[in-house]
Amino acid sequence: MSDLLVVGIEGSMRTHPLPNLDNFVLVPWSDQRTIRSADCFIQANIKENKHKDLRAQYQYIIDSGKPYIVTESAVFRQGMNEDKLYHRWAWNHYFQDQADYCNINSPEDRWLQIKQDQDLQVKPWQHNKQGYILLCLQRPGDSSLHRIVKKKKTEYQDWIWSCIEEIRQYTERTIRIRIHPLKQEVTLAYLKGIQDKFKNIEISSNCDGGTLENGSNGGDGFKRDLDKAYVDVGLNSNALTESVMAGIPTFSLCSGSMAWPVSNHDLDTIENPILEFERQQWLNNLGYCQWREDEIKQGLPWYHLKEKFNV
Repeated sequence: MSDLLVVGIEGSMRTHPLPNLDNFVLVPWSDQRTIRSADCFIQANIKENKHKDLRAQYQYIIDSGKPYIVTESAVFRQGMNEDKLYHRWAWNHYFQDQADYCNINSPEDRWLQIKQDQDLQVKPWQHNKQGYILLCLQRPGDSSLHRIVKKKKTEYQDWIWSCIEEIRQYTERTIRIRIHPLKQEVTLAYLKGIQDKFKNIEISSNCDGGTLENGSNGGDGFKRDLDKAYVDVGLNSNALTESVMAGIPTFSLCSGSMAWPVSNHDLDTIENPILEFERQQWLNNLGYCQWREDEIKQGLPWYHLKEKFNV
């Protein structure tokens, strides 16, 4: 299997690095001969609105019926620096319920490495009974919203309103809405009038980014919002992973969320959530989702994935 030809197409890999291995090649879309000869493909996760010109490449890979690897930004983003950048690698997707990271019951070594590299902390579970509901929104147009837009046939702004309406069925607590640092003006337009319709709605002023990952919904502002939160609610934002690590009871409303295994899922339990989950194995498994750039160049994620997938 080490001799299989793994092809990445220029454009669809963008800034994600490839291993320095002889069987990995990066070619232009015009090199159809090499593309047709591929045993396996590798591609970066497509951003639906940002990379419309690459859809033909992605569709070709899917239609080929050949196995393909998807790369995506890291799971653990807080504390990551330019010298130790990480990227996710998985078969077929990056959502936790569609991707195969080959990481079930993983040992703790990679988690311990990432923890040290990024000075990560896992805090005890916090039970702030007087706190607010923190609702973490995502960047409009992001690929992570694909399910609700395409499968549920609803627009993201409609999902936001319906989510708040559902929360209001079960609690009168203050809802603090945290918008994503990117495209804030778009999200604020989505929220126009929401404070008139629903009582006890706040829009956080702490919506700075603070990480390397393209204005990720984290950083010091997110920590300030978490400080007095009763629970954190979101669709599949990476912020949910951070809230679990901060010990805040978390509601993931999409099974593709990387925080799904250690979070609540049903808003009708928001006043009686599961307050604690066992997190160590979850952290161990996430450690085998992402790889540092020097490890990628050595081919470590490829060696990890190829041994467990029947190509």
